[in-house]
Amino acid sequence: MVCPRLELIEHVESYGKDWIGPLRSNRKVTYANQEMRVDALEERIDKEEREIDEETYKIWTKTLSVSKLGEVRLVIAEKVTDEDEENPVKYLATNKIDAPSAHIIRSYSYRWRIETFFEDSKQDLGLGDCEVRDSDGASRHWHLQMLTYSLLRLGPESSVSERLVSKASSLRAQLEHGLKETIYNMFSWVRDQPDRDLDGLMEEIDHLFLHSEGSL
Repeated sequence: MVCPRLELIEHVESYGKDWIGPLRSNRKVTYANQEMRVDALEERIDKEEREIDEETYKIWTKTLSVSKLGEVRLVIAEKVTDEDEENPVKYLATNKIDAPSAHIIRSYSYRWRIETFFEDSKQDLGLGDCEVRDSDGASRHWHLQMLTYSLLRLGPESSVSERLVSKASSLRAQLEHGLKETIYNMFSWVRDQPDRDLDGLMEEIDHLFLHSEGSL
């Protein structure tokens, strides 16, 4: 029986495209004429510390033969974090033999954004409920849904602090962060107005929400 992942790789390569993906720790690789698990290889090599997009990684990379994949570029990367956090090691493989390791790690980091895109699309933006019979209708629905997603992504990031946005795993989480920050800022503003009476504060808040530029 052919592995579905191998079928996917063959399909991607049939279009002349490149791929990057994770390896399980028990995947066999050939190094120094010996076949071993990739996690056993990780214990034998010395990784080099590098900065990628303001994050620190310990990296080792080489073109090796990997079981069922053949000759690929292998990247072993460990993200350097605080002492009280786990430092999981990632084993990445790609057919982009000549690609810099920074490019491979950066490209793989987009995976989570893709995962949250499909989660948002299916749960909150109607992709999972699409019931059309022809390819043109499906294409229109798909493009409108992608436009909606893009507009929603552009909106919250302009009002939510960069630190909170970076931790948001989905649109829903991002909007929740925005709401919490708005409420916090409003209470902070009220706290900083000790000489204002309650009626005056409520009148100003009412004016802010109901009569601000662009409100309906």
